[in-house]
Amino acid sequence: MKRKIFRHALVVVLIAFISFLAAVFVPFPKIDFPEKRYSQLVIENMSIVDLKNDTILQNQFVLIAGGRIREIHSEPVTAVSDEYNSVDGTGKYLIPALWDMHTHLTTLSPQSAYAQFVANGVMHVRDMRGAYTDRDHFATTPERIREWNRKVMDLEVLGPLVHDIPSFAVEGPNAMFDGSPEYFNCANSKQAKKLVEHLKAQGVTMIKAYNNIPREAFFTLLKEAKLAGIEVAGHKPLRVSTIEAANVGMKSLEHARFLLWDSFVGAEAYRNSHTPGSMDNTALRKQILDQHDPRLLAANLEALQKNSTYYCPTHLTRKADALAGDEPFRARYDSINPILRFLSFEDLDATLQEDTTQLGRKVYFDIYKKGLEISKMASESGIKILAGSDLPELPGTSLIDELQELSNAGLSNYEVLRTASRYPAEYYRADKEYGTVEEGKVADLILLTDNPIQNIANLTKVHGLLYRGMYLNEEEVNGIKQRIHSRNNGFVMSVKLLWDILLYMTL
Repeated sequence: MKRKIFRHALVVVLIAFISFLAAVFVPFPKIDFPEKRYSQLVIENMSIVDLKNDTILQNQFVLIAGGRIREIHSEPVTAVSDEYNSVDGTGKYLIPALWDMHTHLTTLSPQSAYAQFVANGVMHVRDMRGAYTDRDHFATTPERIREWNRKVMDLEVLGPLVHDIPSFAVEGPNAMFDGSPEYFNCANSKQAKKLVEHLKAQGVTMIKAYNNIPREAFFTLLKEAKLAGIEVAGHKPLRVSTIEAANVGMKSLEHARFLLWDSFVGAEAYRNSHTPGSMDNTALRKQILDQHDPRLLAANLEALQKNSTYYCPTHLTRKADALAGDEPFRARYDSINPILRFLSFEDLDATLQEDTTQLGRKVYFDIYKKGLEISKMASESGIKILAGSDLPELPGTSLIDELQELSNAGLSNYEVLRTASRYPAEYYRADKEYGTVEEGKVADLILLTDNPIQNIANLTKVHGLLYRGMYLNEEEVNGIKQRIHSRNNGFVMSVKLLWDILLYMTL
């Protein structure tokens, strides 16, 4: 009897194991594009949100051909091809496609996140961390990004274009993974120079700076990267001031908290301490708030503006810190894959456990609110702000939430929209192709039901999308959302996520 039970149990285990492996390697069904294709498309009688002149151009007619905006007129335009379609834009608002300038892509992103980005109007992204090794499935490699971009351009995959090839996070003297080259640590000038040579050979176009790079190594890294034609963006190293980072050419600084850490009376002493990274706790955060010096902040903002350094505040990350235990905030994760939901809650719970006191919660909330104030001041100082979500579990929707944060901070909604359209295009020197609704530009566009200048939340009211010149109506967009939701919450996706986690644990 025992042997029979054992055999049955063994069969069940084998079937489960085989099913698991099959799910790991089975391909996802393709989310197809609509069958219709038109050589020309006319959008009639809509209002264009003009992000160059901060105005609404009413009763406009737009001709799309060859994936580009060919004509814009205040009178009806006539298509010259028999294969054309017209869209009634009466009462609708046309804006350029959105960019998320702080994303974290994984090997599963083309299957899990890409269509979600597009369905929410996000057609361009900046990925902010590459993989240490090909075995790291929770980050990208140059080969992966190049292949994904090819498939997007060839309309094989519905997804955003990725506009940089990032390095792994250059942390400083810190072991990366078993067997990693010593120079990956970027602990000194010699290692920094060798690291840039390695990344250049890999085709990296953006080095992701992180917290603990030593001063000497950081300045060498910036010098060598500039010579190699590679941008440096990311975290301002803790031992380097904002002014120094801007003066030596960091392309963008991420996260509002770094400006806070550099704008209090004890900032210099903190930068010069032996281990500044280990001091990040409630006591330090309270000191940063209590000793905030508006003059230091003004000097930091002046350096960013003078050096044309972009600023990507990612307010949602600090909001997550502040509201980690808030049930309505945590409910935003209820509809995502259970594996991702578990990982998201693990991060939120770790923040809660760091300091469970009422003071700890209040300080986190005050840091979040102070960050919003800084973004308002940065905008008023002429600094170009980039919208970035930094929430990979919620592609697309999180970018719109981040734009709402910027609107709540007091930026005008014209300015808010520029952070996710015109400014990213300028960041990549691609503003002749993208970023505004103008003749000659690529027809990556969003047709909204309601005016986003009156309320930035109207970005969620999509009437239609123009994706690489192809029109997707509201029904088609909603269908894409439903199919991607079913895929992301299915058994196969969960198994593939678990498999990637297992692979990551072997690094």
